[in-house]
Amino acid sequence: MTRDDLKTFHALDIDFDSIGLAWGGDFAHCFCTPLGAEEIGSIGCDGIQFVLLPEDEKVYCVDPSMGDVGTYVLPVAGDLREFLSFVLCCHDANPLSQIYFLSEERFRTFAADEAEAREGGELDELFEAKDAALALIAETFGIAPAEPFQRVKALQAAFDPGTLRFSDEYYDTLGIERE
Repeated sequence: MTRDDLKTFHALDIDFDSIGLAWGGDFAHCFCTPLGAEEIGSIGCDGIQFVLLPEDEKVYCVDPSMGDVGTYVLPVAGDLREFLSFVLCCHDANPLSQIYFLSEERFRTFAADEAEAREGGELDELFEAKDAALALIAETFGIAPAEPFQRVKALQAAFDPGTLRFSDEYYDTLGIERE
């Protein structure tokens, strides 16, 4: 189901950049992108991307800039629809990439920051594109916004990074023995 949903998602006529899920063209694999990763989208900064892994429904965040062994790749949703419901709640994928290292209080400031930016009026085009994208996602998948913080924290706390498979580049970059 998640792979079919991904095809449907990528076929939408929306501004993916506006919601932090740019995709297409050359998928920017980085040293810590797991083997077989399938692109959902990228926030367009620091190599942070959201992916699906082979034979897994969960959505993972790959973050080469803030990670460490065991945290470069972490789950952020149980499946694509849950992930998209979190994006609806946050109005963007970027906050989901940061839950791992944020307190709940700091995570909540993302909403306040966006509200302040909307009031400024300087980014009206961006917010129009964002609102249109989010509305079409909600309609297409029949989903509503869902609060992500506690769910993502629970997924990450239960995650065993030893299940991930990486290329030789990962081990060479980090100077660790291949498992």
